[in-house]
Amino acid sequence: MLLKKRGKEMAGFLLAQGNGWQANADYIAEGDVPTIYGLEVMVAKILNIIISLAGVVLLLMLIMGGFGYITSGGDKEKAAKAKNTLTYAILGLLVILGAWLIIRLIEELTGLNLHIFQIPRARQ
Repeated sequence: MLLKKRGKEMAGFLLAQGNGWQANADYIAEGDVPTIYGLEVMVAKILNIIISLAGVVLLLMLIMGGFGYITSGGDKEKAAKAKNTLTYAILGLLVILGAWLIIRLIEELTGLNLHIFQIPRARQ
């Protein structure tokens, strides 16, 4: 019972934000139960949350590394640790940008739209 309630709360949080499954009749079956097509919205919301978190973590790592470098006070060990933090933050940014560029390249070469997760619908 508790698991069922938690699942509904999580689904409500992920699906109720913005233009979700409630705005599209394809996502709702009889009896007001979300169908498999509600997964499209959930995946989009989860990806948006992950991308936002990656940006926040990147910003925090850059601030921490910069602050550590400024406050190292000539201590070579602290300065090296701060440089490593900055280096790894910038490498993380490059990995994220590289993944985005690869996805864009695949989209341009194949004509597919990989930014939108869509479950194929049965023809009627």
